Amino acid sequence: MNNNIFQRANIPLPDEILSAREAGDWALAQDILSGWLERDLPACLRERLELEQYYLSQMRGQYPLTGPALVAEMQQRIPDFSPDDLHQLLVTGWLDTRMVDGQRHYHEDSVASLLKANPDVAARAGQPLLPPSEVLDPIIARIKQQGEVAMHLHLRATLRIRDAAFVPGETYRVHLPLPTPTMQQRDVKILDIRPNPKHIARESAPQRTAFFEETLHDNAPFVAEYSYTWHSVYADVWDGEPFIAYPDAPLPTEADLQEHAPHIAFTPYLKQLALELRGDEVIPIRIVRRIYNYITSHVRYAYVRAYRLIENGAEYAAANLRGDCGLQALLFITLCRILGIPARWESGLMADPTYIGSHDWAQFYTEAWGWLPVDCSFGGAGYRKNSPERRAFYLGNIDPWRMAANTHYYAPFQPASQHVRSDPYDSQRGEVETAQRALTSGEIGTRFEMVAYSERESP
Repeated sequence: MNNNIFQRANIPLPDEILSAREAGDWALAQDILSGWLERDLPACLRERLELEQYYLSQMRGQYPLTGPALVAEMQQRIPDFSPDDLHQLLVTGWLDTRMVDGQRHYHEDSVASLLKANPDVAARAGQPLLPPSEVLDPIIARIKQQGEVAMHLHLRATLRIRDAAFVPGETYRVHLPLPTPTMQQRDVKILDIRPNPKHIARESAPQRTAFFEETLHDNAPFVAEYSYTWHSVYADVWDGEPFIAYPDAPLPTEADLQEHAPHIAFTPYLKQLALELRGDEVIPIRIVRRIYNYITSHVRYAYVRAYRLIENGAEYAAANLRGDCGLQALLFITLCRILGIPARWESGLMADPTYIGSHDWAQFYTEAWGWLPVDCSFGGAGYRKNSPERRAFYLGNIDPWRMAANTHYYAPFQPASQHVRSDPYDSQRGEVETAQRALTSGEIGTRFEMVAYSERESP
């Protein structure tokens, strides 16, 4: 099985397999799958059933918490949290839950999701929902005041195989993400890479990485150090006059309007939703505003199971009205494309002096404004905190605390992976594989460091 098999995720399952899976009888579902795979089947259906076997083998670890276990974990933050509180969160759509072997289980990050997005839970835990940011608030103010900000960033990424997974004498194939030039990310320089890579992907690669192939006798790290300048131009798409903020950005292509299975798919529901949001509006930027306002006000932020275990990311966010930064970006992109507005993916890191972590966002295009960035999850955080300024900023703008490594979703590496990647769709923390298998995300650790940063004169 390789990464191409995920293109089959939108093919429907036979009823008896689907009903066993949804009832939480996963052992029965696996038995039925085995029986079906002994039949003479179309190649596409066979691949979908093989993919379902993979899903079921991986899903259990994503939902380890029983109801009592989740209540106990919540009581560490909120001592008087009760089973009735849990039930109320369940029936109001705040919890990602599955039946597993006849018992209701909850997603492993349920507590973190609630503390991040649910105002009542956060208040009871004594945790601010969106505390003032000593990094974001000042830089947003400067971008709006000055009209633009350029930030020079110097980062170091260190990937190491965890000792429990390391096998001396094994040959490891490693992909470590690198920054790629974009309309905002310029002057990209690779300062240090260790050990000597077999290949560095071209700057135009859709998911840029350094590729290593090393036989390790000691558990040595893989290191990439790089610098770049991120240039953010302020575009007031709510009340300002249109202008082209990034004139050097290439024009849209057909790909910026097309489906890209399985996560960017023009399903009946998403087409109906897009038409409902558009209404009788015909001006593209106003349509974009409607899409953005809907996502930031209706799709709650939540950590989700691994993307490789979600059949359709955009529809997941639209149907469940919850999702993390990537699923919100996918929904935004899909709705825009359905309505004829070019939109595309961008991802890498949120990288500021206090925090570095994986993050996804998007871009959209109109003739009046050209290409502009959008971050629905950051805009949604502004909505939850009742900060209209923060919410408005992230449509058409983005802070400079970013590192972009990926300009396409679900794109192959150079050279391609031999096995199913830990994340077959995105690339942020690196991938490791041997001749036998890909290592899981829990078997590797990637540490990011901000070596230096400084504000530069805008170009």
